[in-house]
Amino acid sequence: MWRALFILLPLLVLFVFALVFGAHNKMVIPVNFIAAQKDMTVASLLGIFLGIGFFFGALSMTLSYSREKLRNRRLRKALAKQKH
Repeated sequence: MWRALFILLPLLVLFVFALVFGAHNKMVIPVNFIAAQKDMTVASLLGIFLGIGFFFGALSMTLSYSREKLRNRRLRKALAKQKH
């Protein structure tokens, strides 16, 4: 319960901060991609990069967690094998 609170509370704060920031920054800036250029607001650009960062962070943590679960399972099997 506490772990979920410690994860969701900072995300909620970041979301509110992004909403306030977006409400005050309506400026349009040009964004150059490799083959094209697009005009975007600062708030939408911030939202896109925040989403991309969250995705890669969650992916990294999921892979790390899965690797540790697999390592723990292997160690438990080895320990059970040694006991018998």
